Amino acid sequence: MEQGGSHKNKDAEKPLLLVSAALIMQENRVLLTQRKRGGHLALHWEFPGGKLHPGESPEQALVREIEEEVGLQIEALTPWAFVSHDYGTFHLLMPLFRVGRFYGTPQALDVHAVAWFELPSLRQLTFPPADLPLLAQLFAEQGLTYP
Repeated sequence: MEQGGSHKNKDAEKPLLLVSAALIMQENRVLLTQRKRGGHLALHWEFPGGKLHPGESPEQALVREIEEEVGLQIEALTPWAFVSHDYGTFHLLMPLFRVGRFYGTPQALDVHAVAWFELPSLRQLTFPPADLPLLAQLFAEQGLTYP
C-alpha cells in the first residue's frame, strides 16, 4: 500500500486496445473472418471488426472496418455484448454490435478468409480467447451450449 491508502496497480501501464466487432447473421448463419498469417493469433476465426482510429466512435470504426475487410456496408447497429480480456501484454476491450442490415457480398479484402457458418460448426473452429464468452452467449441465445 502506498501512502494515502491506495495501491499501485502494476497492470495500469498495460496498453488498452479498443476494438469494435460485428455480429452479422443471416438464416441462422454467422459471418466470421479469419485473421491473416504472421500476426497475433494468426489464422484464428473471429467476429469481423477492428481497431478504432483516433476520434472514431465504436460504431464509426465498425462501419469502416467491415467495408475495408470484407466489402460490406452495414447499418442498424445495436450493442449486443462486450468483452474485457487480458492478453498479458495488452488489455482488450471489445464491444460487439448486432448488425441489423448489410449490403454487398462478403469478400476477403483485408483478412485471410471470410465465410458463413452455422452455429454448431463453430465448435470446430479456433477462436481468440476473448471471443469465447461471446460465442457462449450467442449459443445460449439460440438455446445451444458452447463448446
